[in-house]
Amino acid sequence: MESLCVVVPKKKAEPIRRKLLEKGILRKDLQIRSDAKNVYLPVTQRIDLGFPMETAEFKEVEEQVTDYRALVDVPDELRPLLPSSFDTLGSIAIVKMADEVMPYASQIGRAIIAAQKSIRTVCVDSGVKEQYRTRRIKVVAGEKTTETVHREYGLTFKLDVSKVFFSPRLATERETVAKQVQQGEVVIDMFAGIGPFSMMIAKTRAPKVVYAVDVNPDAIESMKENIALNKVSAVRPILGDAREQLPGLEKADRVIMNLPHEASAYVPDALGALKQGGVIHYYEIAEEAGVQKRMDELADLARAHGRVMKVLARRKVKSYSPTMNFYGFDLQFL
Repeated sequence: MESLCVVVPKKKAEPIRRKLLEKGILRKDLQIRSDAKNVYLPVTQRIDLGFPMETAEFKEVEEQVTDYRALVDVPDELRPLLPSSFDTLGSIAIVKMADEVMPYASQIGRAIIAAQKSIRTVCVDSGVKEQYRTRRIKVVAGEKTTETVHREYGLTFKLDVSKVFFSPRLATERETVAKQVQQGEVVIDMFAGIGPFSMMIAKTRAPKVVYAVDVNPDAIESMKENIALNKVSAVRPILGDAREQLPGLEKADRVIMNLPHEASAYVPDALGALKQGGVIHYYEIAEEAGVQKRMDELADLARAHGRVMKVLARRKVKSYSPTMNFYGFDLQFL
């Protein structure tokens, strides 16, 4: 079938595909094409993204069931409790399930694999283990593995979902932060995990250095492997508690604090590591009504340390629960 399309170099195709999806103009009824240099993204209308547009032939997507709930066999009274969404990391789907549907976990997993061709393993997430904030994972369907390769925005991450924490839902947020980094900046990623923020910055910008700190030894080992895989020499992995490591690092132009349940307790340490006029990317899970109170508390804390806080941006990154959201703040401290 003939369709209008955006012609994008392969290295830039994924962020453009996401952007077209967000705008609702990427054609899902046609298969995306590629050749040695470019990816051809079929669209419903013309759009100016700085890339050429042309008309090309595309294969139609075969109709298939994409909502696994149409394939799973559970009692009618439990259908409202079936998970409506799940995280996808490479070929692994990570699903949270209500206790009432846990006896049907294997059936649910098999239905997800049947509905999603890219999924080969389904794991149940039973909550977070406190020490390293990793997920409690159990394979319930498909291949018996917790290792996968996940790709986003031109980066490749090898990881074991049972040993390290990684949220694919923060992909756009990581790009948003990376775009703010200026050439030659010193960046500290205080709770880096396997380093997705750090590597996005190192890969797409030109920082002097990104110090990527994490207390989980498995995360640091995975980070080292992925640094080599993605060829991002500016990232310096550091194993240890951020509070203990910061005094030994050079002052930062920018500090990333992606520890939404506990970040507020580390703000004094981040301020001590931040240059005058530097920016902290601060994350917290909160109710809407409590956001301004937290900002007021951080402003008071800054004043107590002889700094003035300026809110550059506030984002609701994702929903966390019916009453709480995951918020991101870009905070400058003068």
